[in-house]
Amino acid sequence: MEQLLQKILQDFRNTSSLHSGLNYDQIKSRLMPFTLDEPGGIDAVVKAIDAYLDTSVNTGHPGFLRAFWGPSEPASIVASLLTDVRNTTMHSFAVAPSATIIETEMIKAISDLAGFPGHGIFTTGGSNSNEMGFLCAREDALPGSSVNGLSGQNLRAFSSVEAHYSVDAAANMIGIGTDALIRIPCIDGKMDPQALNEAIIQEKQNGNLPFIILSTAGTTVRGSFDDLNAISEIAQKHGIWHHVDAAWGGAALFSNKHRNLLNGIEKADSFAFDAHKMIGSSMVCSAFLVHDESILSRTMSHTNRGDYLFDDPNKELSLGRISPQCGRRADALKLWFSWLEQGKKGLGERVNSCIDASKHLAHLVEEHPQLILVSFSFSNVCIRFTPHSNETIEQGNQRVRKVRNYLEDHAKCMVLDSILDNQLVIRFTASHPNVDKAATEEFLSNLIEANEKISL
Repeated sequence: MEQLLQKILQDFRNTSSLHSGLNYDQIKSRLMPFTLDEPGGIDAVVKAIDAYLDTSVNTGHPGFLRAFWGPSEPASIVASLLTDVRNTTMHSFAVAPSATIIETEMIKAISDLAGFPGHGIFTTGGSNSNEMGFLCAREDALPGSSVNGLSGQNLRAFSSVEAHYSVDAAANMIGIGTDALIRIPCIDGKMDPQALNEAIIQEKQNGNLPFIILSTAGTTVRGSFDDLNAISEIAQKHGIWHHVDAAWGGAALFSNKHRNLLNGIEKADSFAFDAHKMIGSSMVCSAFLVHDESILSRTMSHTNRGDYLFDDPNKELSLGRISPQCGRRADALKLWFSWLEQGKKGLGERVNSCIDASKHLAHLVEEHPQLILVSFSFSNVCIRFTPHSNETIEQGNQRVRKVRNYLEDHAKCMVLDSILDNQLVIRFTASHPNVDKAATEEFLSNLIEANEKISL
């Protein structure tokens, strides 16, 4: 294992190439074989490591701008390895005493930053955390629904038109269907509180049961933060659960400079947070936080049947009782180690650095005659090209797509394009420290060059 780890660490923080440029068949050929009849020994594993490193995307490259995450922090990598060494699972205190305490303390630490009392669970990701919000909201609106089901009630959920697609997944997964999700229009990327209030009243008049409002703290494309105070006020007025998807924007909790983006989160009933995004923990490191200590045990009432799992004297400490999972990694160790190494101050400076880099890019885009700054919020910069003479929106969209593809195909950078305000934009995000101001300038230069190349 020591030899193999040294092999892997030789590649750590390698920023020489963004990706291999190979196609599917070439990558598959490079990775083969996938199975062996006879033992291949360490040499076969070393060969596989080389093949994987040569053909996978280098998420630590300054041009990796496609996602809300980048390379894992070293301390988090060590934590992930440590969980594998013990190979425990989080279902009971008996088999995971240390990890249970660590997860409980990490939940309290995140809660303290948000003004929550300290209850929650680590999950498989932000999507799962949002689903947990839906499940808790259902149990809150229909006590006993974890056992009895929906009892014929026509439940209705509300989110903005710019909320993450996991909201649709949650509506699907809990059995109400995506048609029961009411998408509320936005003003400058933020959910319109007046439109939300009117929609809730209308659904009540239609004989339906509004049970959850999901607001977003850091939307996927624009990076906008809903007005959490205004939405909480509406939720409380109508007696509806308020869940905040802060999977992306929750990192601002660590920053004294940008904490105000999350003003009002303390009034919500629950929220999602992903430490594997801007905080830099290894994938996956996500948490679901709640105000009501009892809601998770009521929502997960099916765990009352697992006497073969929770038969130890400390079963009340077993986190499997409040989780939809039985087998679950000790993901909290990743955040624990990073927090110990860098402190809240260091993690906050990491957030500030990402936002400063994006702000620098936004300013450069505003000053550039070939570009239009469509939106800048948090760490998200949305860009469109200045239209050519008589260029239609559709032709402009095609230019955006061609430029994005050119940049990726030539391993200049990996960046998303997405529909915003009915037009296709380049969406840039700085989510890891290697994307500094110099990297944004390099990105801008590559963007302009690609635009000129595809226009020839």
